[in-house]
Amino acid sequence: MCDDHKLYKWNLVNNECLLVTTFPEDVYPTDMHLFPKTNTVGNKQQHDVVLIAAADGNSKWSPDSSAILYTKGDHLVIKSLNSNGKSTKWKAHEGVILCTAWNANNNCIVSGGEDGYSKWSHCLDRPSTGSIYSIVFSSDGTQLAAACANGHILFAHIIDREFSWKNYVCRQISRKVVSIKDILSDQNDQLDYPDRVIQIALGFNHLVVATVKQCFIHKLTSWNTPVTFDLKESTMIILAERCLCVIERAGISVYSYMGRLLASPRVGSRPETIGRAAVSLGPDSLAVIDQTDRKVIYVFDLPTGLVVRSSTDSTATKLTHKMTVSKVALSQIGPVNERQIALLDYNKDLYVVTVKDSKQKFFKLGSQVLSIMWSTDTELLVGLRASSVVAWCCPRAGQPDWLALTTVSKDISDLGRNPSIMSVEEGVVSVYRGNGSLLRVSLASFPEKLLKHVAANMWDAALQLCRTVEDETLWACLGVLAWQHNQLAAAEEAFAVIRQYHQVCYIQHLRNTIPEKL
Repeated sequence: MCDDHKLYKWNLVNNECLLVTTFPEDVYPTDMHLFPKTNTVGNKQQHDVVLIAAADGNSKWSPDSSAILYTKGDHLVIKSLNSNGKSTKWKAHEGVILCTAWNANNNCIVSGGEDGYSKWSHCLDRPSTGSIYSIVFSSDGTQLAAACANGHILFAHIIDREFSWKNYVCRQISRKVVSIKDILSDQNDQLDYPDRVIQIALGFNHLVVATVKQCFIHKLTSWNTPVTFDLKESTMIILAERCLCVIERAGISVYSYMGRLLASPRVGSRPETIGRAAVSLGPDSLAVIDQTDRKVIYVFDLPTGLVVRSSTDSTATKLTHKMTVSKVALSQIGPVNERQIALLDYNKDLYVVTVKDSKQKFFKLGSQVLSIMWSTDTELLVGLRASSVVAWCCPRAGQPDWLALTTVSKDISDLGRNPSIMSVEEGVVSVYRGNGSLLRVSLASFPEKLLKHVAANMWDAALQLCRTVEDETLWACLGVLAWQHNQLAAAEEAFAVIRQYHQVCYIQHLRNTIPEKL
């Protein structure tokens, strides 16, 4: 769409350009927004609906429809629809801002103005195109199109994305080429794909790459023999220990690492608008925030092992919170009846609840939390605040004094705006700062090791670890975990070390009263 009064349409797969319509001479369009497509049944086709604006100013809805982004001179303003929410305002350009776009996949905001710059959080470039009048993201969030003052259309795509997991590092070096390297053995290889790469996920001994048309599942032990299956406009890939989740315009699908479809839960008419914060995948469960009522969370049971069920046969558990939920995270270990889900609401309060608990009691762990993530190996929950990172070693402790005793915190400065947690491995937390840099913090190495001993029922090793380290937080974790697993001898010793004498007396009373059961 430009000053010649013509509207063009591009095909992102083959870059074919088609003329849609020609506007009257007295119409000067300044902005447009394509109406999102919904799922259709059978072979019924759906027409594209385009909203054309011919007025000054620019505004965009947030991906979850909870806030509005609008321009005010050289400033950008985010206004929350929540009555208690505060507006966010910052200077984005040296001149008037002409266009904005809000990425539904990762919440990035890009803007263009009369100063000739196009700005976003990862790049600053000044192309020789004059003012940029309009900007829009592709549905997968990896391509950008901009309408320029000299009549050109500017296309941009993301490269140099880097992913790491344990001793493996993966990097996208061009539109169709991905490099993978084993740091320990110094073995590396380049993987070429027939189409443009749009999504990459690395973890759980697998590398998953999604192109425009296909999904490739590589084992880290055999990179050159991937499992493949077809895709249709995928926007997100999430990995877990036993399965992977692919979000497309057609819906949400869960596959095994052998490429077999496990489940296709129904989550609404616009699954492509679901952001990464609104969905979480566990080894046997999938949690999704309801897009029509964001106080409701649906947790779907997934088929595991050798049990074969139909792709739509998934049992859903409904959780209802008192506030609007902004992020969910499923725990990654343990049996399905002990699966926990952590959630952040719009007040930035952190809660945890056991999914299969009939009472569905929400325990509050903390406030002013910006980002959360579970460890992939234990039930260690890590949260990020404005100037600190916090680890809840026993989130199911229940009692406030036990939660305080089993919490580890470390101060961090200069996190910037909107920091997030990228990974939690072996007690080391990787924090993504607002300026794009990666910070690694050693936070809870010994508690993570203790949790592994408890999960393996190695109570003697857990006691030996606490006696060697001589840390009160570690003893508190052992006391709470031993109490929950009916290991009263270990619990008595642990509570005695941290001077919880009332608990010691109660345990001694229990052991003297019913010794035959304990």
